[in-house]
Amino acid sequence: MIATDRGRTAWAWAVGLTLLGAATTSSAFAQNAAPGTKGVGVADEEPTPGLRLDQIDVPGLKPTAVPVNPTDAIAIVNDQVITREQLADECVARKGKEILETLINRQLIDQALKAKKLEITAAEIDQEIDNVAQQFGIGREAWLRTLDKERGITPYQYARDIIYPALAMRKLCAGRVQVTPDDLKNAFEAQYGAKLRCRMIMVDKLNKAQDIWEALRKNPGGFEKIAQEQSMDLGTRSLGGLLAEPITRHAHPKNVSDAAFAQLLDGDPKDNDPNHKPKDGDFTGPIQAGESAWVILRRESVEPGNPNVSLENEEIRKKTYEIVYEVKLKETMGEVFQELVKNAAIENRLVGTVKLANEEQQPDYRVDKEVKLMSDSGEGAPAAEATPSSDSAAPAGRAKLPAPVAAPPEVVEQFEQLKQNPLKPSAAPAAAAEAPAAEVK
Repeated sequence: MIATDRGRTAWAWAVGLTLLGAATTSSAFAQNAAPGTKGVGVADEEPTPGLRLDQIDVPGLKPTAVPVNPTDAIAIVNDQVITREQLADECVARKGKEILETLINRQLIDQALKAKKLEITAAEIDQEIDNVAQQFGIGREAWLRTLDKERGITPYQYARDIIYPALAMRKLCAGRVQVTPDDLKNAFEAQYGAKLRCRMIMVDKLNKAQDIWEALRKNPGGFEKIAQEQSMDLGTRSLGGLLAEPITRHAHPKNVSDAAFAQLLDGDPKDNDPNHKPKDGDFTGPIQAGESAWVILRRESVEPGNPNVSLENEEIRKKTYEIVYEVKLKETMGEVFQELVKNAAIENRLVGTVKLANEEQQPDYRVDKEVKLMSDSGEGAPAAEATPSSDSAAPAGRAKLPAPVAAPPEVVEQFEQLKQNPLKPSAAPAAAAEAPAAEVK
């Protein structure tokens, strides 16, 4: 609906149709996970069984014999050999952290499936690919060709890195998604109810928003000019603050959409004077849209709702339920994945970090900025032999970290600084787990 607290615009409906597997511009379920998680990577593996590649004519898919031994030549330049090991070291230095994290995430998902005795079959992957293609109104082969040609995602990668984790997370979330009557009511109102066409002015301070509001009271016609000159939302400023999409009821953040409808459409329910009802040109008071974002909205027009539909209609109710379920499933996937990370013990020797399982329950757990670390003193600290370190004489109260392997210079520099400077705990461990300020959509 409207932009984030840093002035970046993000558009969304209160409830949108979530298509698992449709997020093809990023790896795996990265777009669906909670903040701080990454998608499943694209490391080379055996092709996913069951994909009907014999039915797909994808240009450029030719098997290549890749050297497997570290000393094998991966390229030869004027008789000078570049070995596979050299290539691997360079890849680790440049993209190692990102790829390793995606491999760790994939391992977490696989372990969770095994723990619950679940599996994803080739037939299920095939069927989901067909389902996604049908949702886009094209055939399976055309869909896979499009992914390969326009996104650089091969059928193998698509099955392994997008479809597989989506199906896996769906199974891991089984029984945890509940759609309530209020969910259905809110989604129905958002989908079929009245919508507000608005202009917006966004600033980063309340006192500035109040000053603009006072100026608008004296000169309501100056809204567009003020938006062009003072709004920090680049997506709407040049248009005099005009939002590209109408605001729906229950859109997120809910406090913004609730305030918009209360002040620009509903009015005071106790005031029956029709002359006091909101009208086009009215504007709201300052509304906090994020940690550093305050907005003032002006009503341009109202798009009436559809009076011919009702939740009593079985088809409408089913469609609404499916929309809500997919949205809540998307949220639950992020929660479940965060639980997998929380419960896992992860030693990342590439960047030199150690995360204990349920480490926030340890008595000496603390937070340094966004990096959670355990002290190496007292009970519950990671054993020295489990995390070999060149800094064996590290002062008490600091985690012993192994040196990064094949890391770029800036990472090595950060590592050295970390070894030399004691970590300072923040005021409260919970602070690192807090989500960023709500996105205004």
